Amino acid sequence: MSHIKQIFYPTSRSYYITFVNASDEEFLIEPPDYLLLNFAGFEQPPTDIQMSKAPYQDGKTLVDQIFDERVITLEFAIFGDTQQEIFDKRLSVNQRFNPKLGMGILKFEQVDGGTYYVDVITKSVNFVKSTSSSHNIAVVQLIAPNPFWYDPTQWESIMVGFSGGFSFPFSFPVSFGTVGTQLTISNAGNVETPVLIYFYGEVVNPVMQNLTTDEDITIAQTVDDGDILIINTAFGEKSVMILSGGEYTNAFEYVDPDSVFWKLQPGSNNLRYTVASEGENAQCRIYYYHRYSGL
Repeated sequence: MSHIKQIFYPTSRSYYITFVNASDEEFLIEPPDYLLLNFAGFEQPPTDIQMSKAPYQDGKTLVDQIFDERVITLEFAIFGDTQQEIFDKRLSVNQRFNPKLGMGILKFEQVDGGTYYVDVITKSVNFVKSTSSSHNIAVVQLIAPNPFWYDPTQWESIMVGFSGGFSFPFSFPVSFGTVGTQLTISNAGNVETPVLIYFYGEVVNPVMQNLTTDEDITIAQTVDDGDILIINTAFGEKSVMILSGGEYTNAFEYVDPDSVFWKLQPGSNNLRYTVASEGENAQCRIYYYHRYSGL
């Protein structure tokens, strides 16, 4: 299709952009059917600077700084040899970017291998007819309620309290710690990231501390052999569940009231895992992603 060169002539390719909807249908913006013309919203989103003011105070006091939701715009050409073919591809765009399907994933893949995801939902899909009969222009706007990009690799670290199944804590991909109940985890992202903590029974009164932030999560309960206690520290998704016999049960009542659902800070985080006692199969697994404020 030589008409592609009429609007865009890339000399080299350094990245690929793919949308995957909630039905697991992929939409790759690639010739000969589609050609990316422009994109926006990949950088760091605007920040809501929160401040307070007391009577007679000069100026204000900084309280916090919070990122707004991410707004992403994709502009691409739709090619076809006939107007009907272009129309059919427009229908395909509407199908893939249907917001009624729910949240999807936008993937940004660099040719050198670096890949980043962000969870999005479609806000609008608009089409603009070109002066050329060979193509239309699509403008798709996506919203990421959680604005952070993340590395799709889920990292895993394993720790034991005393005499469990491993003689030292380690991580996948490979990241060795020191012998004992302490482990240093590196968050390669530039923002804090939540964790999933899995306590495998039998463990009595497990405690997971982030020594870097001086915060801990304490469970005043015995997790029986064969059961798993799962903690999620993500904002809006905080939960404590026990998985036993294939069924999940709410276990928030066993959390010590002074506990803090901590997150991994950018850089090194020193963690400590302790239990009152444990069985032969006991261990603790921590799962997390590296997150980024912008690309």
